[in-house]
Amino acid sequence: MKLYFARIRERIPVLPDVLKDNMKILFCANVMGETISTDDNYFSGPGNKFWDILHRTCLTPFRIDPGCYRDVSLYGIGLTDYNFNRDELINKIKKYNPQILCFNGKKAAKSFCGKRDIDYGFQTITVGTTRIFVAPSTSANAHKYWDEKWWQLLADSVGSCFSRVSVNNYFEPDEICKLMENIDFVTGVVTRTTEKDFIRAVSDIELHSNIPLHIKNIFEIAKALFAYGYLYYPFCTVAVEQALKSLEALISEKYEVFGGARVKRKGSYPVLRDKINYLYSKGLVSGQQREILHDFRHLRNLTFHPKYQQILGHYDGTLRVLAHLMNEIWLAEVKE
Repeated sequence: MKLYFARIRERIPVLPDVLKDNMKILFCANVMGETISTDDNYFSGPGNKFWDILHRTCLTPFRIDPGCYRDVSLYGIGLTDYNFNRDELINKIKKYNPQILCFNGKKAAKSFCGKRDIDYGFQTITVGTTRIFVAPSTSANAHKYWDEKWWQLLADSVGSCFSRVSVNNYFEPDEICKLMENIDFVTGVVTRTTEKDFIRAVSDIELHSNIPLHIKNIFEIAKALFAYGYLYYPFCTVAVEQALKSLEALISEKYEVFGGARVKRKGSYPVLRDKINYLYSKGLVSGQQREILHDFRHLRNLTFHPKYQQILGHYDGTLRVLAHLMNEIWLAEVKE
């Protein structure tokens, strides 16, 4: 097949491949510096959207740091630095058999497919059973060509990064949780993570006995959801969302107890922002606590009005911080 692009003889160093058998998607980086950074990491240039779009489309459960780019292999994703050697890339495809080869931008795709013009999306040519897909470049330099819908289409074609619940896997650990391990830093012994580890992670997180029972009940559901994250990893995300509900309930309760107005002067109802600021004005919330509360308020807004399903991971520290903050605020008294 005739190529319309000369091979590049002098170029930036080739980055190490990230390859494994039967990948869902093998991403092909653009050799001309559009999608490869000079810091020895994939897609880490200023303004590059690659790692963000992988997360937003649920191809990865969280935003991977470019310096940890090898971690994509955990989610069925591979990376290769294309040097315009078509035969070399075809050999990699035949050896590892990815479902899809995706070009990040059109330049390398035109060379590989031997075309002067090429459209986004799936191409008519294949390499064995591997389909070829062209996505808009994530480089900041290609921003005017950016269209997220093509990345959504790519993600939809291989399914989400988390398991679909079925009769067969209902009592099995989530696929991501099967990969988790525990390390004993004293003995160095490595053991597989089990459901007991998920339960232990949150079993000691408690709200103060003085907090009203109806609020504690909301928080208990958050702890249970986290524990069940062993069976279905996204439950850990729902656990955080549930815990944010308990925080909002506590702020509202404290607001009413200390005389917060039910209706504002112009007839509108106070929102969470108003209640936080009111508690601050009464000395029930410190300046630092107010900043943290507003951070959680923004997170609540993102989770209650989502554009896509975030996966926050199984970090129990968020529930711990929320419980500690709720205990402090509930026990705070007005400072004279």
